[in-house]
Amino acid sequence: MNQNIIEKMVNAMKITGDDTVLLNYWSEGDDSDLKLFESVFSDKGVKYKTIDFTEEYLIQLAQNGAENINDNFFNPYKECTVVVDILQRPAGMPPRGLDKEKYPAFAEVLRALFSFMSSHDKLIQITMPSQTNAALAGENFEEYKVKMENAFNVDYEALAADCKKKIDSFNTNKITIRTGEDCTLVMDVTGREWIIDAGEGAFPCGEIYIAPLEDKTSGTVFYKNLFIEDVGVFDDVIITVKDGRVTDSNCTAFNEFLSGQEEGARVVGELGIGMNPAVTYSGKGASLDEDALGTFHIGLGMNYLFGGTNKTRFHMDFVNFGEIL
Repeated sequence: MNQNIIEKMVNAMKITGDDTVLLNYWSEGDDSDLKLFESVFSDKGVKYKTIDFTEEYLIQLAQNGAENINDNFFNPYKECTVVVDILQRPAGMPPRGLDKEKYPAFAEVLRALFSFMSSHDKLIQITMPSQTNAALAGENFEEYKVKMENAFNVDYEALAADCKKKIDSFNTNKITIRTGEDCTLVMDVTGREWIIDAGEGAFPCGEIYIAPLEDKTSGTVFYKNLFIEDVGVFDDVIITVKDGRVTDSNCTAFNEFLSGQEEGARVVGELGIGMNPAVTYSGKGASLDEDALGTFHIGLGMNYLFGGTNKTRFHMDFVNFGEIL
């Protein structure tokens, strides 16, 4: 990563001199990115502490058991006010070399870690342009790296201003989405607040999003191409929603996919609108797609972390194009 880009990202985080940052480094095997972030925080006079979650360390934590992720474990980090996850690999990915019988123990360790990290006022997660993340996205590393660095290298103040302007353009609590030739979906967002993601939540970033009332979305939405993670891409899909829940679609694979999910997965939990002009839509379900300017996404499932009430563990975004009124 370019250190100048990292400096722009850190500026966008709005970290103050009163903060102490906990840098969680989920490593692929080297600490080069961590050192760059440490250098930027040091230059800015920001206090920080680090935990290097190498695969070896994660295996050790899983073998020791979640009962050891306790107050004694977290005491050195009690003063931290901001958590920044630097993800060369997804935090939930089991480390190579961990025996499969230890996977449940690893999951318990992750839950204990997340409980502590998510208790902070600001938790920022950065998906790095790494070999692992490129492979998971099904992309060539060099191309992925260029796309990610372009997405990071934006004017964050201008992005935040554009996000606020978009929110201000909505003058009703009923959001109408028009897709295809005659599909209309209406969401009620009364009492819910739009959230701006322009550097204080995740990187890459560039969206506004809101949790609609869980029983107040109805209508139909058309997808020219519907991407379902680990399932496939399906053409000309119409999804029907009634009283906040997906009731049906004309896509057998989508219906079967939802039928296999836990309670609450059918709830329309989020409306997001992409705002990042430096992101090019791929149509491959890439995590960047939902930030692309001109897109919107509907999230099914969990929304309690951003103003809703649906506490299911499931959450999946489906990116689309259409008219939002």
